Amino acid sequence: MTDTRVPGSILSKAVLALVASGATAAVILSQFLGEEEGTKYKAYLDGAKVWTICKGHTQGVRPGQTATPADCERFFLSDIGVSFNLIDRMVKVPMSEPQRAGVTSFCTYNNSPANCASSTFLKKPNAGDRPGACNEMRRWVFITVDGQKFDCRTPGNKLCRGIPPRRERERELCLLGDPPQH
Repeated sequence: MTDTRVPGSILSKAVLALVASGATAAVILSQFLGEEEGTKYKAYLDGAKVWTICKGHTQGVRPGQTATPADCERFFLSDIGVSFNLIDRMVKVPMSEPQRAGVTSFCTYNNSPANCASSTFLKKPNAGDRPGACNEMRRWVFITVDGQKFDCRTPGNKLCRGIPPRRERERELCLLGDPPQH
């Protein structure tokens, strides 16, 4: 297996340990999303004004909704199944488990899969430029709320200031490991 240590890594020790142990994309993604999204048992509006609960679950979430830990686990298992299926259909080249986790977080948990599907980000790996694709993630640092576009890199922007560092962590996952050879 390829050495997955990254000098100056910004991934947590827990995520890096999972990568180093050869964990599946689902296990890596669960840890990663737990750190990025947290687990919240009461519905809340995220920075883009989307009702969210648990570890980034948005489907059918409504104001005032609450969830139990068992609900959150069920949502997560359903969400990652759908998310991995979408990514596996969009990305036509093999990916390592960390790459699959990073791309899934990026395209389905923090962006619109439709936007991802038609993006330069997705064209690059399918054309054989995985590093170029991973570097594209850095460009996705804007959100639109009520028709107004916000640059999440703007100092003092409280709506989405966590997006740029998240992109860097997703990028790092995207760059880790050698894809399996078929």
